Formats: sequence, structure tokens, C-alpha cells
Amino acid sequence: MFSGKTSRLIELLERERFAGRKVILFKPEMDKRYSENMVKTHKGIELDATIVKTNSSGIKALINVASDYDVIGVDEAQFWDENSGIEEALNNLASSKKIVYVSTLNKDYKGRPFSVSENLLAYADTIHSLTAVCTKCGEDAVFSQRMIDGVEESGPRIVIGGKEAYQPRCRNCFVVQ
Repeated sequence: MFSGKTSRLIELLERERFAGRKVILFKPEMDKRYSENMVKTHKGIELDATIVKTNSSGIKALINVASDYDVIGVDEAQFWDENSGIEEALNNLASSKKIVYVSTLNKDYKGRPFSVSENLLAYADTIHSLTAVCTKCGEDAVFSQRMIDGVEESGPRIVIGGKEAYQPRCRNCFVVQ
């Protein structure tokens, strides 16, 4: 978190739109942090989004809508259900001459990989791995530390939040839950 992955996704999609391509951005329906129908970054940059369920029925809706576009963007792919088929669906779209961009966290707040993200990485042609800045020491941060009232905290695997709930941490400052 806080590495600029959604900002980078929006930048890439706007670039494609500027090039004259027809672009669509998908957002998981559970992510309502900043806006119901827009993808919005922590810095306030936003882009209209199509809301989809993160299960197999959401895949069907995504594929049906995406067929009319040249470029498909998916934000927060780690929120998709593990058996939804999102990885294969996006791979098939890419194989059918669509340009596909995905932003995802690779690990949860315990430092465990998200299987959806692992599978997406395996299908990817190009990977841009971004890092944040550790809030403790200033080094590159590759972990998301869940925080409640300023204290490292555990709980359910997915809790949608921003800086009120998470801090970027480097390996040395990350507290294993």
C-alpha cells in the first residue's frame, strides 16, 4: 500500500485513452473507500470505474463489458475470490489482442502472498513492482502493516482501508502477526 500502484494504473489508462484507444477500468464492489463508482487514489486522483463483483458472476460481467474495449484496467485484483477465474479471464482477454493493466497487492498484512496476485504475475508479460516508503525508517517498504489506534493489529485477512488502517513497512520494521 502507498506505493502508487493505483496512480500508475490510472496514468497508464489515461495514456491509452490519449492514444485513441477505448479504455475501461474495473473496480471491486467491496472497495468503497473513497468513492462508489470511481477509482480514487490516496492522493485524490480519480477515474470513472465499472463496479464488478469479485466472484465468477463478476467475471462473466467483466468479460461481456470488456469485449467492447481496447484496453482493460483492473484495480485491487487481490480482492477477487481465489476461485473466481479472474487470472484466466484476464489472460484470455490479453491473448485476444486486448491491452490489460492490473494493480494488485502481492501480500496481505501478515506478509503472506495473495494467490490471485501470484497467478496474475505468472500470466503477466510485464511486471512493475512498486515500493512505498517505510513509515518507521524511510527505507523501501514492501509490506503493509495493519494498525489499529497506532498499534500493530491482526484480524480478518481483508480489511479495506487507507492510512487509518495500514502503514507501509520495510522487512526490518514489519511486525509479523
